Parts: sequence; C-alpha cells; structure tokens
Amino acid sequence: MSGPEAIRDQAVAALEAGIALFGREDVLGAHARFGEAYRRAPQLPRVASWYGVTLVLVERNSNLGVALCDQALRAAGPDPELLLNLARAHLALGQRERAIRAVQRGLAEWPDDRSLRAAQEELGRRQRPVLPFLPRANPLNRVLGRMRHRSRGGGRRGPVTPVTLGRVPEGAPPGRADG
Repeated sequence: MSGPEAIRDQAVAALEAGIALFGREDVLGAHARFGEAYRRAPQLPRVASWYGVTLVLVERNSNLGVALCDQALRAAGPDPELLLNLARAHLALGQRERAIRAVQRGLAEWPDDRSLRAAQEELGRRQRPVLPFLPRANPLNRVLGRMRHRSRGGGRRGPVTPVTLGRVPEGAPPGRADG
C-alpha cells in the first residue's frame, strides 16, 4: 500500500504512539510523534488537536497550539477528546476558566464520558461567592471563600496539570484509533 492511504496510516500510527507517550507523561516524546503525525496528515482533527496541546506544553507556542485545538473542533465538531485537549491547552496557559468551560461544554453533550468527568473532578466546581453582592475577585470574597473551603474540610489537592487532566484509572476503554 502506498500513496495517501499509507501516509494517513503512518500518521495515525504516530498519533497513537504519541498518545501512549503522553499517557506515560513523556511530553517531549509525545510532541515529537505528534509533530511527525501532523507533518503527514495535518487535516486529521485528532492529529491537529494533540499536536496543538504539546505545542503549548513544549514549545510554549500558545497562539498556534490553541488555534490547532480550535481548528480541530471546528473540523470534527464537538468531541470529548478534542474538548479535553482544548481544556489541557488552556490549563497549560493558566486559563483555568476557559479549561473549565471546555470540559463543561463536553459534559453537556456527553455527561457519562469518563475522561471529562475525571477532568471536572480535578478542576473542581466553583461555589457562589460568599458575599454575592461583591465581585468574586474582591479580596473580602476571596478570604471568606478560602475560610469557607477550609471549614468544609476542603484540603489543598495536588496541582492539576494538563498532562494528567482527565486521566481515567486503569481498565478504561482505549481511545478511538480513527482520525
């Protein structure tokens, strides 16, 4: 087999190898494989999305990385994996609210998706401000909010990272292999 079909198959193989490396937290190795897949088949939404995430993480190329994630969503339509990748890219850029919105958008359509539910659990849910008549960012609301959180037994969890966001425990069904 040669030609476009072989190139697509090579891109999908590189993509799957990159996803496996990403799952083992080898972001540099994953980025290399995603880059290889992207050079072969930039039109595949999954390829563009995964490459976009690692562009943000490895090369700190936020403009192109987020653009690729957005482009993948526009091309493929809403998809749990692509929305989670967009959330990862936003989280890597410190845009937690945008990451939360991407996860919520996915859960609106796929409420039972295990990776999106895991991401939501990791990111947490915001409560109403303690003093709703003041802006959330008001120092008084922030201090009172921290006190409320501690009083309810909310300890500080480990940091949420783009690499571990949405990780489902062992035994979960594998991701799709199509592009």
